[in-house]
Amino acid sequence: MNPWAIIPFVSFIVFAVLLIVVIPQAKKRTNRLFAIFLFASEIWSFTAFLLLYNVNASTQYLIYVNGLVIAAIPLVVITYYHFLRAYNDKPGGIGVYIGYAVVLVILILSFTGNVVKDAYFEGNLLHHDIFPWEFILATILTPFLTLTLLMLVKRYRNSTDPIDRNRTAYLITGWSILLVISYITPFSPALKTLPTDHIGNLINALIISYAITRFSLLDIRLVARKLLTYIAVLGIVIGISAVIVVVGLSIFTNQPALYIILATALVTFIVIVSARPLIHIVELAIDRIFYRRTYDYRQALLNFSNKMGNILDMDELAKEMMPAMVNAMNITQTKLLFQDNESGDFKVRYAYPKIKGEMENILNFSPDSPLVDWLDKKSNPLYIEQVDNIAELKGLWHTEKEQLGGSGLGVLYPFKSRGKLIGILGLGKKSSGGPYSHEDIQLVNGITNQVGIIIENAQLYHQAKTRANTDELTGLYNHRSFHERMEQEIARGSRFGGTFSLIMLDIDLFKSYNDIYGHLAGDQVLRKVGRYLESSMRSIDLAFRYGGEEFAVILPEARLDDAYKVAERIRKTIESKTSSRAMPITTSLGVGNWPNDGVMKEEVIGLADAALYRAKQMGRNRTCLSSDVLKPDTSLIGVELEARPRALSIIYALAATVDAKDSYTYGHSRKVSEYAVAIAEAYKLTQERISTIRAASLLHDIGKVGVPDSILNKKTPLTEEEWKPIKAHPELGVEILRHVIDLVNCLPAILHHHEHHDGSGYPAGLSGDGIPLEARILAVADAYDAMTSPRPYHEPLSLEEAVEELKHCAGTQFDPEVVEVFCKIIQPPEHPRSLDIRARSEDDTG
Repeated sequence: MNPWAIIPFVSFIVFAVLLIVVIPQAKKRTNRLFAIFLFASEIWSFTAFLLLYNVNASTQYLIYVNGLVIAAIPLVVITYYHFLRAYNDKPGGIGVYIGYAVVLVILILSFTGNVVKDAYFEGNLLHHDIFPWEFILATILTPFLTLTLLMLVKRYRNSTDPIDRNRTAYLITGWSILLVISYITPFSPALKTLPTDHIGNLINALIISYAITRFSLLDIRLVARKLLTYIAVLGIVIGISAVIVVVGLSIFTNQPALYIILATALVTFIVIVSARPLIHIVELAIDRIFYRRTYDYRQALLNFSNKMGNILDMDELAKEMMPAMVNAMNITQTKLLFQDNESGDFKVRYAYPKIKGEMENILNFSPDSPLVDWLDKKSNPLYIEQVDNIAELKGLWHTEKEQLGGSGLGVLYPFKSRGKLIGILGLGKKSSGGPYSHEDIQLVNGITNQVGIIIENAQLYHQAKTRANTDELTGLYNHRSFHERMEQEIARGSRFGGTFSLIMLDIDLFKSYNDIYGHLAGDQVLRKVGRYLESSMRSIDLAFRYGGEEFAVILPEARLDDAYKVAERIRKTIESKTSSRAMPITTSLGVGNWPNDGVMKEEVIGLADAALYRAKQMGRNRTCLSSDVLKPDTSLIGVELEARPRALSIIYALAATVDAKDSYTYGHSRKVSEYAVAIAEAYKLTQERISTIRAASLLHDIGKVGVPDSILNKKTPLTEEEWKPIKAHPELGVEILRHVIDLVNCLPAILHHHEHHDGSGYPAGLSGDGIPLEARILAVADAYDAMTSPRPYHEPLSLEEAVEELKHCAGTQFDPEVVEVFCKIIQPPEHPRSLDIRARSEDDTG
């Protein structure tokens, strides 16, 4: 045997194995043409083997077989060209038919002896005379060879699928090697007599084999499993049949031959019929061998729609699906992205496995993102590596590309239902570092096709459930959820011996706010209060809208004093974040505790609500504990002005009028009110007088409604004429308010707050103790805030500069005693009230 014949023989074996694998999947056009190419390669390899095998063959035999080899060469080229056209989704075209016609012509000419003129061996080397056919073949095949290479290169450059690009790169490499070797061989004296072109063909065959195995041009694992299954079953059937026949013949030796034949046929038929369940058993065993530890997870995914079709809970759906996907495909992670109800962005809602310290929301895609649009329109998986090669994704923001790069994901799959994108499945990279197999892709496609409607139903159920438990206006849990959670907390506390506290909160004078600003503005306040509640409490606390303007907060494992701190933080947050150009929003809060205030839900709620009512009675904008309800010696403000809703509605309506007139006035009036109340409390005045000062402070500049805007906002010094309406505004304010019976007590402070201690003020020129105390307090508070706030006519002074100016004017413009009291309040850091007033002053001037 000629040793050089081994090369085409090995090539023949490789192509034969590939052909066996391909034939079961030859229904597809690409696979069918690939099988034809493999068959043509087999013909070339086999005829070359026949040519080289026997060095002692006759000349006529060598000429005949050599002619077949010559005809097989263009057949391989044309079939490969035909296969690549199908691979690129193109029709065969006229070039293919011309190529096959040329092959037929060469074959006929070979049979008639017009191609190979002579052929003989020298040792183990074949020599032949085919001149000028080497040049004719080169001329005919060059266009096909060139077009084949160009198609592969074009496919590689235009492909956005990394698996397809890698697969194509291997095909280019194999074809290029075959091309180079095939062109060198006939024109090289050293290689002309050797079958080196078959080395190129063998390399191409091995590369194609690797490309198929590695990059799933065909599902070899599936074919191999089926072949092994049928071979095993066939062997078992034949073995069982043979054993039965042998045993039967040994037992029934004296029976007629016809009976034996019929019995054997019957037994064989029964065995074949029973082979159907046997196929299932063998297939199951082989699948377990192939997939090993991933088998059960793959089966779970394949049966996913049957198992999960009736599940409507998104959490349970994700819990079942995500671990199975990670383990079935041996990938690093998986994420589920759904649209956020508020922003509409696609955000990570579920991730498996959860990595400690990882930011789950590292992926955040706007609905207008080119990536979301591509997934929605294409409905195809998006490989992260291909993003830079897709024209539609060139507009991705740099931050979005960074998110993708840092996510650790390998591919994004769209979840669609009824043509609408409802979610995105993110799959991590393979743990082995390799690409996704064809079977992986088919598995995920099957899941995404099945699960779209399941997820949509689960989302609809989740939304309905959320709406049933959530207040639509504030986004907090609703009244129904509050009572359910209270019962759960009581049950948990009874079982494990814990405790929890309850805060009841009500917005002060909310009806007045609605009357003045309208219900739309009131809805906005409710939303803000809901946000401030959530930002001021712990992550384990739960906020509820109890009803109307009333809210509730459940604080698990919180004692009464801890709950009081949280309540105060909530109250101060809501008060401090109220706009300075609108009616101030304050809240009253009551705090109760389980089991200290009772073991029944109604008892805890009742005492917390009673504490809230007490906070209202004591002047609002404060927090009371349930324990305070039991104290009879606490004085209540039954006669204070703030307890009269009608009067306060008038106050805030007038304040709104001033606010509309001068952009500085209402913010100024509110701060003056705070400073004046602080001074009044330091004087230990009665609650009724404090309330009078608070209302007078809010309205002390109400008379400015009669001052032209040009004067109020003038940056240069006023003229004598311009001062006249300014000095008249206290009297005008009194004229406006004197017909309101509930505001009569405020009039002296409003009328005389511009009087000076030395008698040089206006409008009456009062001096010393002749000026009402309320007016003297208001004068200091008014001047301090005017100095520390920006005005059109001056820059704000610092706290220290303003205090020095007050001290400088004490005894002339201001009552020295009032100045001394106020300076003690605004300066020392020891007194909590001082700290609060000072902090507000610094915030307002800073």
